[in-house]
This record gives sequence, C-alpha cells and structure tokens, in this order.
Amino acid sequence: MDESLVEIELWQYFAVFILIGFAGFIDSIAGGGGLISVPTYLAMGMPVELILGTNKCVSSSGATFAVFRYIKSGTILWKTVIYAIVAALVGSAIGASLSSYLSRNIIFTLLLVVIPILFYLQARHMGLQAVKAELTRQQIALRATLAGFFLGGYDGIFGPGTGTFLLLAFMLFLHMTTREASANARIVNYASNVSAFIYFLLNGLIFWPVALVAIAGSICGNWLGSGLVINNADKVVVPVFRFVLSLLMLKCGYDLFLA
Repeated sequence: MDESLVEIELWQYFAVFILIGFAGFIDSIAGGGGLISVPTYLAMGMPVELILGTNKCVSSSGATFAVFRYIKSGTILWKTVIYAIVAALVGSAIGASLSSYLSRNIIFTLLLVVIPILFYLQARHMGLQAVKAELTRQQIALRATLAGFFLGGYDGIFGPGTGTFLLLAFMLFLHMTTREASANARIVNYASNVSAFIYFLLNGLIFWPVALVAIAGSICGNWLGSGLVINNADKVVVPVFRFVLSLLMLKCGYDLFLA
C-alpha cells in the first residue's frame, strides 16, 4: 500500500507519541502494552495489514532499552531464563502455525474464564510469599521450559497479555520476586517479539511514517517503566499487573459481545 495515501496530522503524531509511550511504560513493567498500542493505530486509520508489523517493530525497539537496563542492573537470571527464551521461540513458531485453526471467539471466552483465576492466584501468591520451598536445578529448568513453551505458543496464536502471563508464571512457579519476574518476563517476551519483527521487516509490513514517532515514544516509556521496576518494584508491578488484566478482560468482553 502507498503510505502517502494515508494523511496524518501533526496532533495525531503527538497523540501517538504519548499513547505509545504509555504503552511502552506499561509493557516494561507488566506486559500488555499491545492492548493500548494496537487500538491507537486502529484509531489513526493505519492500514490494517501494517498494524501488527508496526506494533512489533515499535515494541521491540522500545523494549531494547528496557532490556538493556534490566541486564545492566543484574536482574536477569540467565541460568533460569535461557530455558524459557528457547522454549518460547519454539512455542511461538508452533502457535503461529496453528493460529488459523483456532477461533478468536474461543480464545476470548477462555480468557474471560482464566483472567479472574489469575487475579485469585496473584492475590494468593502475595499471601504466601514467606513460605516457598527452594527449587532444584531440574525443577527450575522444567518449569521455565514449560512456561516459555506454552506462553510462547499463546503469543504465536493470539498474543495480548503474554508478558503479563509470563510475569505471573515466574512469580508462581519459579518463585521470583516481583522485580525479578517483571525483568525476566520482559526479556523472554522480547526474544519472541524480535523474531516476529524480523519477519514483518523482511516482508515490508511496517508503516514507517508512524513507526518512527512511535519508536521515540516507546523508548521513553520503556526507559521510565524499567527504572521504576528496578528501584521500586514492590509498589509498581502488582498495580500495573492488575490494570493490564482488567484491560484485557474488558477487551475480550467487548470483542466477544459488542464488536
């Protein structure tokens, strides 16, 4: 599609910078930024076939800065997260190949059932933080692999909320702190996003007039959000986690019953 056929006014660029910046901020803390960024692109009248590619381009670019800060702070547990990264890449590829066979309405319905359960599990986890058995090396490898594979598969099939689900999985099953879970979930989700971004880039499915402004906003949001996680995770991560799950539940309900 000829990009020059889409007219974008100055105020729209400003709106993109602010909204995508907020999406990057949310994404760097608890995942789920796509719930804000994708509707933003749709509202602008961006060609539908370029939205996913543009979103992956922007989120990957912004996340690079968040991931850099997490690595520099020493928050990434490489011996654990490497299993999840490799498994997520495999799961994402399998999920993408199966995506055409699964109805979106089925996914929306399942999420409407699952999300309240996730709220409960997170609340229960916060109440049991003091009583966690130490995991063996084999348990860590198995749990990280399973979390990466199944949530990577979900990312390939559908996507919204993957980083948020990884965050909770790392807290529940790998006994990470909120700070560790947020940072390590981000790097697993980042690896999956980069592989998708490369595909969209090679196929020319990125809307660059908007992407360049959105990247600047995403970088700012990711930088600010990752800084808050590093310095004050206990007060930031859980409220943002709950906000993202609430937003995802509203989106599923809207798409299933109103759209």
